Amino acid sequence: MKTFRSEFTPAFISQWIPGVLIERKALSIKNAAELEEADQNSVCFYQNKSFYNKLLTSKAGLIFVPADFDENLLPETNLLKVENPYIYYMMLLQKWLELEKPALNTDRHSSVVVHETAEVAEDVEIGANTVIAEGVKIGSGSYIGANCYIGKNVELGKNCYLYANVNIYEDCRLGANVILHSGVIIGADGFGFLLHQGKQFKLPQVGNVVIHNDVEIGANSCVDRATLGSTVIGEGTKLDNLVQIGHNCVIGKSTIICAQVGLAGNTRVGDRVYLAGQVGSADHVNIGDEVMVGAQSGVAGDVAAGKKVFGYPARDAGLTKRIMAAEKHLPEVVKHYRRKLKETK
Repeated sequence: MKTFRSEFTPAFISQWIPGVLIERKALSIKNAAELEEADQNSVCFYQNKSFYNKLLTSKAGLIFVPADFDENLLPETNLLKVENPYIYYMMLLQKWLELEKPALNTDRHSSVVVHETAEVAEDVEIGANTVIAEGVKIGSGSYIGANCYIGKNVELGKNCYLYANVNIYEDCRLGANVILHSGVIIGADGFGFLLHQGKQFKLPQVGNVVIHNDVEIGANSCVDRATLGSTVIGEGTKLDNLVQIGHNCVIGKSTIICAQVGLAGNTRVGDRVYLAGQVGSADHVNIGDEVMVGAQSGVAGDVAAGKKVFGYPARDAGLTKRIMAAEKHLPEVVKHYRRKLKETK
């Protein structure tokens, strides 16, 4: 249960959210909760039928329900009928959080180091033990958490939010509204080595990373700098925790990359792609727009736009499922084969 400082009536909430309010009693809403833990001051949502029994016993003061929900099932509960309860519920929480977002604290701790050539907007908050190197530019409204390092000539747009212990290497560029969670490293050297005269020769990595607007990157994820040119993360793309993006990868817009995905160097991923957990790609692979790749898949070759692939190696998802279904019969098939083999001898 999340309790907020401010509280609102169901009628006030209905002014924010497009829907039809069925108001049975006057009360104040001041917390967001799951159906089973809710009290009369809670707002909840109901969308999945598997939670129907919890819905009927919930004590919530306001519940977001589908537009076709039979309001007579809950004759004493305030209901807000909406097209998509989950989405609109999350929109409410987002607006609530924005209203209660504390003002940035521009008083700098004595341990903060800002190079004299850095251009940092006056309203940027900087946490303790953070170092901002020469030539850095940080836009208005940004927050830099404790123990961060912002390398030479890095550029951050407006309203960026860096949690504690983020490191951005030199020459990288971030757009506006970028969120980097703790432990993220942007611009470390790409994994480039070449066997020469019996030893691994390190290839210089002299490119950078370019992250466009509205990107969010989860905790302990890494985006490597390009060998030459730029590694690019497109506008609105979201990376989960523990994601590895190799050198010179180019990721399109509004793509979702789930935890433990690893993309080898020069992988190109299109717009609105979904890569499920633990997907891996070979280098120089092209994954088209709106592709969906199932969990633990290995992408060894190009995938055309709109395809759904799954498996190792990744291939048409339907085919992979049929192969997996057939595998359970393999011991019986082998037994039959051996019996027939003996009969022929």
